[in-house]
Amino acid sequence: MKDHKRHHQITQNSAARIITHTKSSDHITPILIQTSSSLHTLPSLQSSSAVLLSVPSFRLSTLGARAFSCSAPRLWNSLPLHIRQLDSITQFKSQIKTHLFKLAYTL
Repeated sequence: MKDHKRHHQITQNSAARIITHTKSSDHITPILIQTSSSLHTLPSLQSSSAVLLSVPSFRLSTLGARAFSCSAPRLWNSLPLHIRQLDSITQFKSQIKTHLFKLAYTL
C-alpha cells in the first residue's frame, strides 16, 4: 500500500510541475500549497471543448518527445472530444478502454 501512495504522490507532483511550469529542481511543497485551489478546478477546465493541453517544446529529439511532460498532453489532445468531456471517472475509464481496444484491434 505504501508503494501505491508513493506512486500517487509522484504523479501528483509531476502534474503540479507540468501545470505550473516548475523546474524539477524546485521544491514542490510550496507550489502544491499555492496551487491547491486551482488544481481542484481542473475537471471544469477539461469539460470545455476549447481547452487543449499545450505540448512543451523540447531540445532532444531522442528523449524529449517521450518525456511525460510532452507525451501526456499530446495523448490527451488526441482523445476524441466526447471522451475528454466526460465528468465521471467511471465513464471515462469505460470509454477510454473501448477507444483503445478499437484502435488496437481495428482490422
